[in-house]
Parts: sequence; structure tokens; C-alpha cells
Amino acid sequence: MPLSQRKNLVLCCLMTAMLPMLTWAGNDRPPRGERRRPPQAAFDACKGKTEGASITIATPHGSFKAICRNFEGTLAAVPEGAPPSPPTDGSVPTQGR
Repeated sequence: MPLSQRKNLVLCCLMTAMLPMLTWAGNDRPPRGERRRPPQAAFDACKGKTEGASITIATPHGSFKAICRNFEGTLAAVPEGAPPSPPTDGSVPTQGR
């Protein structure tokens, strides 16, 4: 078998082996319509605070302002300007214009 054909065969085998890993790597999102849980740091930042408290969170990429909001009975930091959480009672949220 010529060298170029062997290279192509090896590349094809590598790509076939890597394809499932790429598929699994992007599968960390919740199913459509299901809420994503905030990271633990968001809950830690609001410990001892009240709902609506304004805080600043420092990250390796810089800092940003956030507000403590109720998430399933526990306060979590949500970036300022983020859309409101959907209601948990199944009603449709109203938007001001």
C-alpha cells in the first residue's frame, strides 16, 4: 500500500474515533424548555444576601454586576440585564413595553 493511502487510512480511522467524543462534548445543555442550573459560584455569591441585592462578581475574565434572584428556593447571582426567569407555575410572563 502506498504511503499516501496509508496516511488517508490513518486519518480516516482517527476521525472515526474522535467523532463520538465531539458529539458527547457538546451535550451538556439541558433539554429544550428545561432551565439550566446556575453554577455553584452564583449560589455562593448570594449567601447571606436578600433577593434583589446588587453584588459584583469577580471572574478570571473580569468582574460584572449581578443581582441575587430566587432559583428553586435558593438565591443565585444573575448578571444585571439578564432576562427574567420564567415563572414556575406555568403561567406566561408579561413583558412591559
